[in-house]
Amino acid sequence: MPTNEQPVSGPSRPPGIRSRRASRPRRDAGPRSDRRQALIDAAIEMFTEDGSADISAAAIARRADVAHGLLFYYFTDKKGLVAAALVDMLDELAAYQSPRPEEKTERERLEGFVRRHVEFLDRYRIAYLRVIREGVFATPEINRAVQQARSNAADQVTELTGLAKPGSARVRVAVSGWIGFLDRLADEYIDDPELDLDSVVVLAADAFDAVVNAARISGCADL
Repeated sequence: MPTNEQPVSGPSRPPGIRSRRASRPRRDAGPRSDRRQALIDAAIEMFTEDGSADISAAAIARRADVAHGLLFYYFTDKKGLVAAALVDMLDELAAYQSPRPEEKTERERLEGFVRRHVEFLDRYRIAYLRVIREGVFATPEINRAVQQARSNAADQVTELTGLAKPGSARVRVAVSGWIGFLDRLADEYIDDPELDLDSVVVLAADAFDAVVNAARISGCADL
């Protein structure tokens, strides 16, 4: 993990992804789309560093180097900006946890998905804890974004493991429930410095095989 990012409390972890500042160089405030994105990037940076609900709209605008009033022009209020920043992060998560060319088997793709999913949440642990787990900025828009991201993750896993789509309702429920289990495992990994990422990956992949097989054995009829 790059050394120029702000330190995060808690145990050190193996490097997973590059920091946002390294992977997304700050763009000059010019065209409208750039200024809007600059505000989103600044919000993510600040919530990743601090996670406090007390970070002001003015402070975010200063970090983005754009006029304070533009935040309200693009997002109406700070909660609107937080929602846009969360969607941006979740889109990045979906891309990051996608299969890699070297992952040839279904098991390799599944384990790669799990590893990258957990690494990403750990990388953005403060924002993840405050915005998603603790619901500090809970709004209907944010809740919808989180639910949509979980649904999209279930679709990703269904595709990379070669499960038939749409499949039986039992299998769909099994995959959806496993996504919730994976997020709970990520919580434990973030909270417990004794947990090893490799063992978490194997446990999650084994649990996926178990719940899908159980759904298949229990019958093909829809719930």
